[in-house]
Amino acid sequence: MAVGTGGMTAQAADAGSINQADYKKALETAPMGIVMDGEDAAVTTEKTDSQNRSKAEIVSGNNPSVPNGQVVSMTRHQSEYASIWSKHGSEFELTKPQTTSMWLYFGNQYSASGEGMAFAIHNDARGVNAMPELNKKGSVPGETLGVWPSDTVRTQGEAADLAKRGIQNSWALEFDTHQNIKSGGRAAGQADSFDLEFENSKVGDHIASNHPGSSASFIQHVDSGVLWTGNTPINVMHYYYHIQHVGMIGDKSNSNYLSNGQWRHLTLKWQPANHEGNSYGQMTYVFDDKDPKTGERLNGREQTVNVNVNTIDPDRNGKARWGLAGTTTTKFASNQLVVFEKAPDLIDGKTTTTLKNLTRKKEVKAGDEVFAKDKLELSYQFNYQDGQQANWANIQSYLKLPTDIDYDKAEVTYSNGQVQNISLDDRQDQSINVFLAEKLNKDVATASIRFTGRAAAVDDRREVASTTSKYTSNVMIGELTTPDFVINPSQELTLTVTSDQHLSLPVNEATTITGQVDLDSAATLAHDEPIWVHVTINGKVQKEPIKVAEDGTFKVTLQANQLQKGDNVIEVVATSGELRSNAEEVTISCSGCLELTAPSDVSFESKQLTGQRQELKRGDGWELSVQDTRGAGSKWRLSVKAATFVNEVGDHLLGKPVYATREGKTPIEKEMTPIVTHETTKKQAKNHNVYGVTDDWDHQTGMFLSIDDGATTGNYQGELTWSLDDVPS
Repeated sequence: MAVGTGGMTAQAADAGSINQADYKKALETAPMGIVMDGEDAAVTTEKTDSQNRSKAEIVSGNNPSVPNGQVVSMTRHQSEYASIWSKHGSEFELTKPQTTSMWLYFGNQYSASGEGMAFAIHNDARGVNAMPELNKKGSVPGETLGVWPSDTVRTQGEAADLAKRGIQNSWALEFDTHQNIKSGGRAAGQADSFDLEFENSKVGDHIASNHPGSSASFIQHVDSGVLWTGNTPINVMHYYYHIQHVGMIGDKSNSNYLSNGQWRHLTLKWQPANHEGNSYGQMTYVFDDKDPKTGERLNGREQTVNVNVNTIDPDRNGKARWGLAGTTTTKFASNQLVVFEKAPDLIDGKTTTTLKNLTRKKEVKAGDEVFAKDKLELSYQFNYQDGQQANWANIQSYLKLPTDIDYDKAEVTYSNGQVQNISLDDRQDQSINVFLAEKLNKDVATASIRFTGRAAAVDDRREVASTTSKYTSNVMIGELTTPDFVINPSQELTLTVTSDQHLSLPVNEATTITGQVDLDSAATLAHDEPIWVHVTINGKVQKEPIKVAEDGTFKVTLQANQLQKGDNVIEVVATSGELRSNAEEVTISCSGCLELTAPSDVSFESKQLTGQRQELKRGDGWELSVQDTRGAGSKWRLSVKAATFVNEVGDHLLGKPVYATREGKTPIEKEMTPIVTHETTKKQAKNHNVYGVTDDWDHQTGMFLSIDDGATTGNYQGELTWSLDDVPS
């Protein structure tokens, strides 16, 4: 039986709350977070044990800039305990790098605040019901923050016994808003000493970590005395403990560091153990790394601690439950709330935003230009790639559409062919909210929210600003940003590139771009100024524009020294007086080439075979050359192989070609045999010289045909196969 609804509730006035005005402010300023209700939610407040009296509930936020926001209300009253944990299937993966983030609110009670909250990962067998042992009053002691053990047994003389009373197989990061520093004769059994480490320091509110279920996390204090029974003295030993705080973050100049009436941002980054024999991973936590009002990134305060994976995961299943817990007491209590911004990396999901000019058949990138009345398509894409969470669900986008587009159609298309219509009547100015009706998963991996329309009819050049939209879902939130662009008035000059707009050239070779510029019919009658084409090469504007011929054609000649090795982007745009054409791009890749010129027919000298070993010289047709335009320092290798020589009656020649150098001779067999390796010199690269392989051959070097003993007379034919290969420098 589930205890609690686990659903979302709206909050009405509550006379018994700690500070209703503060709670109201917290909801009105709550940041955007993930969706936490529904079957695909990653977290739950539900419990299955009636003894677990967690007060955590998911409530509606009231921030006008975050529609349908959801907040975890942890504590609102005195003497409360609350917890929220991840569901099965949404665990923290200990064997992979993980990042999770959230916003935390600790109220505005300052010195009266308490007791605090703790983020934890655990493999406690009680699952979502995991909590410290209850005290005699049936409640969770405040200093435990819902994760540390209950130090309520004063005769508890072993730290190991104490550790059993907290969440087992765990690591916790506490946000402690009240110092528990009771010591001496009345401290044992009171569960009020966990912060004795800071008794003589100015540290108040603090952040720190350790393992709640490990005895090594606690330091014992002993209160000894004598109890008289009649005339008989009895030695009595009572015990209490403090936590060893690891990776502490605090502020000695401000004891009320946490409870200041502001939302505080937390990012946790997990780095698993770097090899199988290492039992320690590392957790980095960064606090106050976002501005609560603007959302802008801040440096924050950071600590990195070692975490014993064997303590969290003794069975080595590689996973752990994650979540938060919190407590208040009768004297120290605060409104404590949480907004989860990003669950641990449960889903590998990607988003992209693209703007296409359907009229010009090109993508509009930041700073690009379109023309009035061009047909445009704006697309927000969500792509599920992988993840332990089966569904990327509850995707709600809050879109701010670019201005100066007259939208005429909107829809969502899914990769399974489903189409979801969007009513443009739902827009409020440039804002529209779109909820994806389909869940994204391995079967339906992609959803595209598409808006089509035409660029506004403008009289002057108009800049359209980039817009940033937001989305939320069951596991993460994010932003969707459109490119800024420019709308030019109705196009009176149209530029078209008539040559290839994507070409490859050898290094150091020139080329020519050709094109056509047209005036529309109305402009032609009234316009008699010359038309110029302006050229930009790799972002550098060329000084001299090119005049367009009377028939509207133009040529842009690019010299070799204007192009760099690799990719070159050439932009051409035409102007005439106040008229300006569309800009077109040509991409030229100068990667060079490696080319072999080899003859199709060659021969060896005709000679009477004697049956004795002999060597035949080359006959006609032996001309081989290599052209390497890849630049100085590039290397190549020429290899050759030979098939068996056969005469007209099918007899095989006893012999084979050989390649001779000053150093010796190499037989040419059926496998490729390297014969020449060469490195292109600067002079050859500059002049595009062709390397003549056979130019270096003479009467003693080059290719010959070696005849073995016993060869018979005949006209023999065979095949030589050449291979030219790049040799890495």
